[in-house]
Amino acid sequence: MPLRTPSVTPSQISSVRHATPAASIHFVPNQRNGFEAQDDDFLEQVIMAIDIKEKGKVGCAYYIAGEERLLCMEEVTDGGTEIVEKLKLDLQPSTVILSPRSDAAVDNANDRLRRNLSLVDGDETHLPLPYQVEIRPTPEFHYDAALDKLVGLCSFAEDTATELLIPGESMMYEEDLQQPEELGLTKRRGKLMQISAWLDVENKVSISCAGAIISYLQRRQSTVHLPGDPNANQAFRVARLEMFSLKATMLVNTDTLVSLQIIQPESHPNGMNQGPSTSGAKGSHSLYGLFHQHTKSPQGKVYLRQAFLRPSLDIDHINTRLDFVSVFVRPENQTVRDKLSESLGRIKNMRNTITLLHKGIDSGNAKQTDTLGEALHAELLPLCVRAASVLDRNSLKRIGRTVDDIVDRESSMDQHRTVVKSGINEELDGFKEVYDSMGNLLVDKAREIQILTPSELNLEINVTYIPHMGFHVTIPRDRITGQAVFDGQSLGWQLMFTTPSQAYFKDETTSGLDSELGDLYSAICEMEVEIAYDLAQRVLQDEELLIAASDLCGELDCLLAFSQVAFHCKLTRPTITEENIIKIRGGRHLLQEMAVPSFVANDTYLVGGNGQEERDGPSMLLLTGPNYSGKSVYQKQVALAVYMAQIGSFLPADAATIGITDKILTRIITRETVSKVQSAFMIDMQQIAMALNSCTRRSLVVVDEFGKGTDTSDGAGLAAGVFHHLLSLGANSPKILVATHFHEIFDLGLFDDAQNLSLAHMEVLVEARDEPNAGEDNTEITYLYNLRPGRSDLSYGTQCAAMNGVPAGVVDRAVELARLAQKGEDLIAICSALTEDAKEEVEHAQSSAQMFVDQDFDRDWTRDELALVLDAMLLAAPSAKTSLSG
Repeated sequence: MPLRTPSVTPSQISSVRHATPAASIHFVPNQRNGFEAQDDDFLEQVIMAIDIKEKGKVGCAYYIAGEERLLCMEEVTDGGTEIVEKLKLDLQPSTVILSPRSDAAVDNANDRLRRNLSLVDGDETHLPLPYQVEIRPTPEFHYDAALDKLVGLCSFAEDTATELLIPGESMMYEEDLQQPEELGLTKRRGKLMQISAWLDVENKVSISCAGAIISYLQRRQSTVHLPGDPNANQAFRVARLEMFSLKATMLVNTDTLVSLQIIQPESHPNGMNQGPSTSGAKGSHSLYGLFHQHTKSPQGKVYLRQAFLRPSLDIDHINTRLDFVSVFVRPENQTVRDKLSESLGRIKNMRNTITLLHKGIDSGNAKQTDTLGEALHAELLPLCVRAASVLDRNSLKRIGRTVDDIVDRESSMDQHRTVVKSGINEELDGFKEVYDSMGNLLVDKAREIQILTPSELNLEINVTYIPHMGFHVTIPRDRITGQAVFDGQSLGWQLMFTTPSQAYFKDETTSGLDSELGDLYSAICEMEVEIAYDLAQRVLQDEELLIAASDLCGELDCLLAFSQVAFHCKLTRPTITEENIIKIRGGRHLLQEMAVPSFVANDTYLVGGNGQEERDGPSMLLLTGPNYSGKSVYQKQVALAVYMAQIGSFLPADAATIGITDKILTRIITRETVSKVQSAFMIDMQQIAMALNSCTRRSLVVVDEFGKGTDTSDGAGLAAGVFHHLLSLGANSPKILVATHFHEIFDLGLFDDAQNLSLAHMEVLVEARDEPNAGEDNTEITYLYNLRPGRSDLSYGTQCAAMNGVPAGVVDRAVELARLAQKGEDLIAICSALTEDAKEEVEHAQSSAQMFVDQDFDRDWTRDELALVLDAMLLAAPSAKTSLSG
């Protein structure tokens, strides 16, 4: 627990000066400053580097500053910009380092401004954190140079006493080793072998990205520390190397997360408060927001965000989470569940607060094992077994006692520094005893000095102690002249500095105190820093235990949130299978049913391709039917069920069997923005192109009203082409949910012979109105929201328009034109026909024109006669014409 020694300013001195004629003044300033805040900001950063090689091979590495970890990804072949977007979404970097090649690839797929968009960042009050982009030259991404930089990470070489010396390359890499150089030996190969224990160095693209990150950290290091600074190696260092992989993660892009309302950032209503933050963002009305409110600890919120952003493809991993929820969702375990959640709210995230060990160790940690043991049938859960071993009560209590025996928590909180209890160090106790009794000593010294001053001045003299500056005599300053009322020159005083109200002097007495007692407060702080450092080293011997316990508490908090939602929302455990199937009985939309008085459940049955010709169910469900009948909600609830199953959550359904799905690809909503120089239809085309190019037979493709943004004929043709292509994939067909209003595509007979197509519609009840003045539209529509087999070619768009407040005249005209169109009438001729009012205007104009032609303008007209005739023309009527002709 390294601490900084205090500093004090003259303004601070004057503000706390004692008011009595002779007194002691002790200054204990606040230890926190701007540097600490800057360090905290960097600890929250995630630095990511990405490179794309030929044939779409994507490599990635990222560095977590707070954990000093550098992670390299298992390279993804046949990838591309969709993998890049997935990585940025998963890792939520603060800085992205790109090679010129990967930057060009990203620019070809997205507008450059889009790189500053970030969706999920777990803060509760702010928008997501935008990231900075650095384009670094290609040499920084060279593979051999990256290996050299990894070799230079000396922390890994110090982990073992064994060194492997191999002939060659000594002059290039071993300039600091005298004897190996003389023998022509090098340790480079040996270090590479050590690195291979953490990283797969055959992942050349990802290793190259790691080299780019190390270069970035070295540049940051050089800007903070001077050359030769012994502390330079401790800043921006890499303490651990790891590999990570996306192979077991479902691919869900930003469009899907937003379309399905899985994660939607909530912006502040005040635009001035919309800005970056260092945590995640909560979802407003979203699936993530529903679960987020049930997490209690910081690490639990982090684990929940990772679970939502990385749905698993591992059945065993999914079932492990489902097993946990199955136990804690039981009513008899409600008390235990609530007790665990409450205790987890007191657990700190040790990854972020490891330097503040006394705050990171809470009595709640040691109670988690006992509480877990109280849950019925929980003893065999893998998480509970791990908790019993990781949350070692004896070890955690030992660490807690070690800190409590040394650290005075109350005094530490008051003084904003680590204060050591008495009885730990005799010399420190002696210093503190003198320091605490200094008040009486300073009062006595002030009285001795006052005796030496002229009595007629009646001076107010204090002797003060200021850390780092020593002992001083204080004399008030004259309010008019600003000079000290007594300068002490006759007594040999020396003016040191002044404040607005006091002058500070050194004399023989205060100099003697400096020599005799020294800088007591600084000495106390230095000794406590040394003791705190030794304590930190002792506790850090159990760092892995503390971090493991903290991480386990985060996982426990996340799964308890799953259990809370499952209990309160009456969710059901799904069956996870390798079979490529979606079978749901009584499925519901979890968010929609929270917003309506009642929700109508529906079934789903889809079977994706199995790589063979045989199939026992439809791969495509094509929905038709009226507007406002619930088609979009149904599509979303099916996709959400698949998503929730693969994050390990229960589902809103009576029963469900979910086959592992590798991707959820959607074309549901159009996310328009001024940062994209693209039309809404162009964005729709990009979404459908991504779905068609990326889908596999294990994917789920959801398409809602595709083609509506262009000419009707073109839109219908595009929709029919997309549906036909997906159906033609046969044994490699994904699971597909589509909805359309293009009924004309069925008239072409394209889907008459499709074996893997199921047609369905949402049921409505149509009744005739009894009112005689119902007008052209004499039907009443009741939406039943039941999924029924077969196709419906009715839209009831005019009824939907009337329900949403469109003026009655507009609706009646639309109904009239629709009926005429159904009869085959020429709508152009009908729309060009004149109304009765228009006919009257034409007749009026014709009468005026005829009157003008009939007039004899050759004769002489008086001014009044001409005005009378012109007025009659403007007010032309058959009667007026007759009167004028006479």
